[in-house]
Amino acid sequence: MSNEPRLDFPMLDSTGSEYHSWVTDVENHLTSKGILPIIQAPNPDLVFIPTAAKHAQAVILMRRHMDKALRLEYMSIKDARELWVALEERFGNVQDSLLPDLKVQWNNLRFADFKSVAEYNSEALRIQSMLRFCGKPITEQELIEKTLSTFPVSAIVISKQYRTEVNAGRITRFHQLINIISVAEKHDNILVRNYNSRPIGTKSVHEANYNAPKGGRKERNPKNGGYEGRMGPYNRPNQEGNRKFGVDTRGGNATRGRGGRGIPSRNGGAMGRGGGTNPPRERPQRAQRAPQLKGGNHNDECHRCGSIEHWFKQCKASEELAERYRAYRDLREQEVYLAEEEEDGGDVNLTIEDFKAEDEVHKDATDFD
Repeated sequence: MSNEPRLDFPMLDSTGSEYHSWVTDVENHLTSKGILPIIQAPNPDLVFIPTAAKHAQAVILMRRHMDKALRLEYMSIKDARELWVALEERFGNVQDSLLPDLKVQWNNLRFADFKSVAEYNSEALRIQSMLRFCGKPITEQELIEKTLSTFPVSAIVISKQYRTEVNAGRITRFHQLINIISVAEKHDNILVRNYNSRPIGTKSVHEANYNAPKGGRKERNPKNGGYEGRMGPYNRPNQEGNRKFGVDTRGGNATRGRGGRGIPSRNGGAMGRGGGTNPPRERPQRAQRAPQLKGGNHNDECHRCGSIEHWFKQCKASEELAERYRAYRDLREQEVYLAEEEEDGGDVNLTIEDFKAEDEVHKDATDFD
């Protein structure tokens, strides 16, 4: 931890540049403690009894807010009034050394040199306070004229508008002008930020996590039955094919625990962890599934008998049926071949005899369609 004393206001340095503000801060603190007359000239009309404790309290306050060089210089003074007068004699005429530098700062003050209105306002008020301390106060009209005459060239139109308001008497104080300029600055910043947010003519792009679930919860996977995270051997949903399918560990069908595995109870249920005798829970009946084909779910047909219920290796049809299906396939292939030849050969003249012959052939073959 640092050994520096805790300060209630800025410290007085050996140059005395901030002596005027230091005097005000000391007087306010002594007033709050009720011992301000301890540093003032004796007044017979004022009923105040200075004691050693009050002198020590005032001296401690002033020495804690003084530079190290000043504390060493006035270390032997224990009277608060004597220390106060000594500092006043030393820094009371500090205005003569501060005034030339303050005049230069005032002449070089320009509104266009600052990035924001707040920075310019702080510097202008500081110079005004220091010049008032030196006996050269600055009026409100001088501050307003300094501000309007040092506007940037790009805002000359706005400067003329503000000058019109001043001449009309609607702006008479420096803080009124600063407030109006501050509001205009905020509106300009919002306009520039909106313009630079995206190119003209484009739509806004959502953030990377725009569609993320709110509250930090993960969306449940419907395929897992509402379970979150990875599926393990003990947190899978109770489905057919799992090791726990059909086993209810919360009821009487418990198979794990200290109570034994499947030990029947008096009520007919199996005892679970701790020897419970809960009856088995009735499970809802599942809907009947449609029977699947023997050969699997496919669209192929048997090349031996033409059935779609099995494949060629599983066919158990008789040789007679297989021979008739083979003749049927050959006939269908001949019909397709003849149709292709007729399309390539041009016009074909058919007679009634041709159709009769084809009907006789179809009568000999078994209808597999």
